[in-house]
Order: sequence, then structure tokens, then C-alpha cells
Amino acid sequence: MGELIHLLNEYGYIVLFLSLMLELIIIPIPNEALLSYVGVLAFQGKMNLILSILAAGLGGIIGASISYWIGHILGVPFFKKYGRYIHMGPEKMEKMERWYTKYGKVLLIFSYMIPGIRHIASIISGVIKLPFRSFAVFSYIGVFLWTGTLIFLGYSLGPKWDQYEGEIKKWLVLASIAIGFIVLTYIIIKTNRQSIKESFFLLTQVTFKHFRSYLKVKFLILIILVLFAALFTLMVGMIQDFISNEFVHFNTIVRTIVFSLFNSNWKVVMLKIYALSSIKVLGVFTLLTIFIILFNRKNIWLELIFFAVTLIGTFLFSEGIQWLFQFLFSNKHISSNFPDQSAMFLVSVFGFFLIMLLRHHRYYKLITVLLVSFIFILALYGISAIYINHSEPSDIIAGYVFGGAWVSGMFFALEMFRFLSILKRNLIKEDN
Repeated sequence: MGELIHLLNEYGYIVLFLSLMLELIIIPIPNEALLSYVGVLAFQGKMNLILSILAAGLGGIIGASISYWIGHILGVPFFKKYGRYIHMGPEKMEKMERWYTKYGKVLLIFSYMIPGIRHIASIISGVIKLPFRSFAVFSYIGVFLWTGTLIFLGYSLGPKWDQYEGEIKKWLVLASIAIGFIVLTYIIIKTNRQSIKESFFLLTQVTFKHFRSYLKVKFLILIILVLFAALFTLMVGMIQDFISNEFVHFNTIVRTIVFSLFNSNWKVVMLKIYALSSIKVLGVFTLLTIFIILFNRKNIWLELIFFAVTLIGTFLFSEGIQWLFQFLFSNKHISSNFPDQSAMFLVSVFGFFLIMLLRHHRYYKLITVLLVSFIFILALYGISAIYINHSEPSDIIAGYVFGGAWVSGMFFALEMFRFLSILKRNLIKEDN
């Protein structure tokens, strides 16, 4: 980066033009920092603001255009021949082409804001043969929006840029992620619009016209929804307390109580309890859950899919939230294990196992015993994690709350899917 800054100081607009052009032909250049520095130079009067934006934008659109034509000319033969080795075979390319033709134009505008995505956006547009006119309009707007924003930010902050650079980058990344999430949600809703309408119509009918039918199912869904709302609210509150660093006294008190009640003689017992979060134990309960789903013989594929999504989602959710907190609050002395991933997996695996065990049975005494046992196991594991691993009590509780919110949300979605499938089947029977 130092050499690039030196070249920029020496040759100005030519280096700016070339660096933007080369980055968008998949050459890794740290242009976010460069563009911001150009803004600072414009503030100092060493470069012209308008000319800087034009030089950066023109370099970017030429680089994007070259990438487009590389993908257009060489992309299809490459993917037909080698695509299967990277899960991008002809069938996937056809699906991608249909999807990108519908939605890719809008996404192009925002794709240049996201590192890694902007390097391949132009090539993919060429590979799927998006009309060049459409590509040019949306991608060129995206390039100028990206370069202009960063240069203008550097210009606006001037000498204070170094002070706020880290925070600005964080919020730009978060804004890009948020925009991507909104666009993805829009695409999913638009793609499944007819199915969503039908489902909403069926639910409205059952809720208002046939209020007394399926009362047990409705009651179950209502309980799950209330549980999810409560856990989600608690999760948000814990995040606020975590950011404000309000768990210090709580953690100190809990650790003091645990180590005063359990001396070194408890180590063997605690190790056995702590092993509940091991891969072996979780693996056994995962297999038991799959066995129960197969044994119940009701909505097997639906339940297996939701179980798989629950496990994968637990991992991605825990990793993602920890990364986000470290990314946003790296300058603060906060726990790097909030929420505790092992605690989240414990709730997800044991919780889903318990749900599947109780979902198709009506032994209410057994349900009560198992629920109490589940809570008791969580309490014992929390104590063992503090004793053995010296985990923060707040991290453990957060893991339980985050995991509970995730599992209850997935269970709510599962029951809604199950309920809608019952309604559709009954509707078909009535029509026949």
C-alpha cells in the first residue's frame, strides 16, 4: 500500500485510473484506502475532487467492461469444460443466467461496494451474456457510486480521515450486507409470490372462517410464537447489555458462587458433565433425532430438512454473530466467545431432539419430566463450563438464549409448513 501511495503522489490521476481499472480485472489492489486517501488529497488541494472522481470512475468502468468481455468470450467454454469441478456446471449456469437476467441488473449497482463480489460481478455478467447495454448502465452507475462515495468521504473528513477510517469501513460493510439482505429477501418474495399469496389466503380462511378447526395446531403454533418472541426480545436485551459491558458484576458473582460451592474434588464429575457438548455426545443425539424422525413416519423429509438447517444455521449464526461483535467492537475489551458456541449447539441438538420426541406423543407427565430434565442439564453444563473452561457465565446464558431463539424460530417455521401442507391437502380433497 505504501508503494501505491508513493506512486499516487508522483503520478496522480494516471495511477488512480490504472489501479481502478486493474482491480476490476481481478487484480487485488486495496482501492478502498486509496480512494479515501485521494479524497484527503483533494481536501488539501493537491488533487481536484471532480477530476479524481472522473479518473477513478473511468478506470473502473473500463476495467469492468474488459472483465465483462473476458467472461463473454471465454466464460461459457470454460464453464462447460471445467465448471463441474467447482460446482458451476452447465445446468447451474443456465439457472444462474435466468436468475441474473431477472435480478442481476439491480444487484450490479450495489455489488461494487462489497469486496470480493465486485471482482466477479462483471465476469459473471459476461458469462451469462447479459446484454452489454443493460450491463453498462447498471454497472457504470455502481462503479461511480462506489468510487465517488469513498473519495467524497475522504474529502469531507479531510485530516480527520485517519481517526474515523476504521468506523467508516465498518459501517460501509454493514450497509452493503444490509442492502444485500434486503435485495435477497425481495428476490425470494418475488420468486415465491404466488405460493405466499396462496398460503396467506389459506391461513386467513382458517383463522377467520373456520376458527374452531385445527384448534390444537393453532394453539401449538401460538405457544411457539410466544416463546420465540420472548427469547428474541431477551436476546436483543442481552446484546445491549453486552455492548454496554454490564455483565462484569454478574460474571464475578456467579464465578465466585460456583468456585465456592465446587472445590477440586468435583473435577471428575465436572469433566463428565462438560463432555455433553463434545462432538461424540452431540453426534449420538443427532443420530437419535434422525431415528425418531424416521420412526414417527410423519413429514419425514420436511423434518429432516429443518433439522439440517437448524444445525447448519446454529454454526453460521454463532460464527457470524461473534465475527460481527469482534468486527464492530475490536477496540473494546469484550468477550470473544459471546454467545458461547458450545452452549448454542447444546440447546439446538438437545432441543430439537426433545421436540421430535414429544411432538408426536401425548404423555404429558413424560413431557413435564423431560422439560425439567432439559433445564437441569443446561444448568449443570453451565456450571461445568465455568468450572472447567473458565467460561464467562454471560456467554453461556447468551448461548442458551441465542440457541433457544434460533431453535424456536425454526420450530415455528416447521409447524407453519406442516400446517399449510395439511390445509392444502384438505382443500384438494374438498375440490375432488
